Amino acid sequence: MKKCFILFIVIIVNFIIQFTLLQHFKILGVIPNTALIIVVCFAILQGRKDGAIIGFFLGILQDVFVGNVIGANALSYMLVGYCMGNLEKFIFKDNFLNPVFFTAIATIIYSVLFFFILYMIDYPIHIAMLFQSSLLIEIIYNGVLAIFFYKFVLRLMKYLKTGAKIR
Repeated sequence: MKKCFILFIVIIVNFIIQFTLLQHFKILGVIPNTALIIVVCFAILQGRKDGAIIGFFLGILQDVFVGNVIGANALSYMLVGYCMGNLEKFIFKDNFLNPVFFTAIATIIYSVLFFFILYMIDYPIHIAMLFQSSLLIEIIYNGVLAIFFYKFVLRLMKYLKTGAKIR
């Protein structure tokens, strides 16, 4: 119960910060995707089940409040959380470069999945939007912030003693 409450608070606080405070910290018009960073961090530390669940709830929250298509973010974050969570057993958890690398990969996967979902439901998009320079900036921005988020999530997991094995 304690774990669920803490995760709920993390999800809500992230949502508020991402769509209010971080709007003022744009780099070339790009804000970091902190929801994706949190999904990757939890997936790396807790595994595919928790990664997928947290991804779904972060995504559905974004879809309901700021999205044009209900379910696109939820499905994308959930799949990213599941995929990154599959790697949980093979990752040395005290290495702070791992979240940078996996967040960069997850940013690409998320973008491709999100645009694919929009394409499949015949939502008007331009595929060139996927490969514009803002994706590279977002990859770098997310990767840098992943270090700080990972440290926070790692400490949170140690605090909750939920079985996150630190190797």
